Amino acid sequence: MSGVQVGTDDDRMPPSVPGGAREGCLVIKYVYEIDYSLGGKRKYLEWVRSIADTLQAPGELKGLASYDNVFSATPQRVVEFTFESLEEAGRYFGRKEISRIFQSELPVHGTNIGVKVLALRSDYSKDAAGGQATVGDDRP
Repeated sequence: MSGVQVGTDDDRMPPSVPGGAREGCLVIKYVYEIDYSLGGKRKYLEWVRSIADTLQAPGELKGLASYDNVFSATPQRVVEFTFESLEEAGRYFGRKEISRIFQSELPVHGTNIGVKVLALRSDYSKDAAGGQATVGDDRP
């Protein structure tokens, strides 16, 4: 997938959640699935080191983690960005320096790029089994 766009465009951002993080401790994760270009893992990792400070600097970002696929299957790399609300994520990805990385640079360094936007739910927590929802809005 080339030309990945992430930002505040209506087709790129899910509808906003009333109250953001204050109602039910909402946690939003943007999960990027990326394959390295053929023989390009080293070049990808060098690029990541060059942009890491820029990605981590904005206050809207609450967590950033990356994972390599143990079996070298697709996706080869997964990167998780954690936010307290969709609004915070929108502000983060709407920043000029962040937008440039995802719209212009990432497609040069990765292939088969996919993005998922997830909200944390409590249905697997021990508290949920006892009828106490602790995180997010668990309505069906």
